[in-house]
Amino acid sequence: MNLLKYISPLSFALILAACADESPLDIIEDDISEAEDRAEDRAEDQAYKDAESCEKYYGYRCKEIEADKCYYGTSSYSDAWCCDNYGYRCSYVYSSSSAKSSSSSYMSEADKCYYGTSTKSNTYCCNNYGYRCEYVYSSSSVKTEVVEAHTSTANTMIFTLTYYEQKSADWDGISAGGSYSDGDPTVSFTVYFIASGGQSTSMSTGNLISLQDQGSWSGSKTSTFDVPIGTQDIKVCPNVVDKDALSNDDMSSGYCYTKTNIGYLSDYKSVEQSDYNSTKYELEWEWYLY
Repeated sequence: MNLLKYISPLSFALILAACADESPLDIIEDDISEAEDRAEDRAEDQAYKDAESCEKYYGYRCKEIEADKCYYGTSSYSDAWCCDNYGYRCSYVYSSSSAKSSSSSYMSEADKCYYGTSTKSNTYCCNNYGYRCEYVYSSSSVKTEVVEAHTSTANTMIFTLTYYEQKSADWDGISAGGSYSDGDPTVSFTVYFIASGGQSTSMSTGNLISLQDQGSWSGSKTSTFDVPIGTQDIKVCPNVVDKDALSNDDMSSGYCYTKTNIGYLSDYKSVEQSDYNSTKYELEWEWYLY
C-alpha cells in the first residue's frame, strides 16, 4: 500500500510553517504513522465485517475455524490433535525420522478411510471398512440405517456359556448300557467380528469348561472381547472336543450362528443363542455389548 497518499495537504503546509524545534522530516514521519494506523483500523473493520457476515450465515467466524488452521498448519494444537479431529496433518503423525515421510507407508487403507485421507472414494471406504458411509447416502432415512447398522464407537463384548448337556450315548466307545455321561468335553467358541465390507477379525474364548465323565453342566463361564469399530455382524462358532487317552474326537456340529446389524443393539441387550443343529449335545450361551 502506498501510504504517502494518506498524507493530507495540511501536512505539507505544516512542513513549510514548521518551527525550528521540529524538522519537516519529523512531521512527515508522524503523518505517515497516523496514516498507517488509519489503514490498519480500516482493515480490522473490514475483517470484523467479514467475520460477522460469516458468523451470520454459518454460525461461526471463518477466520477462527480450527479446522482451517489445522489444514494450513497454523494451529496451536498438535499434529496428532488435528489428525484425530479433522483428518489433517496425519502424514506428520505417522511418519518418523528414520523412515519415509509419506504417511502411506504407515497407514492402512482402513485408517486412511477413517481419517478421511484415503484417495479411494467414499463408497469404497463405506463398502470395505464401514467408514465414510454418511457421505455416500443422501437420504436421511437410508443414512441412519447404514450408519447405525455397524458399531461406530469402541465396544466391549461379554460372552457367557450357560449350559451344556450330552445328548448322544457312548462318546468314549466303551461304555455299556448306552451312557449319556461318559464324555470328557472341552467347550470353547470362536467369535468373528465382521465389518460391512466383509472383513473379519476372529477371537477365541479359550476352553470355558473341561469336564470328565459328566453328562451335563450349567453355570456361568465368561470371556471378554474388545469389539472392533465398524463391526456389523457377529458370528459365533462352538467348538466341542471329547478328550480321549489316545486321540481327541471333534464333536462340534460345524454350524455357526450370526447376529446382524450390531449397531442397532442397545448397551447390555442380551443376545441368547444355542447350537440347535447339534445331535450330540445341547449348548447354550449369551452375550451383550456395552
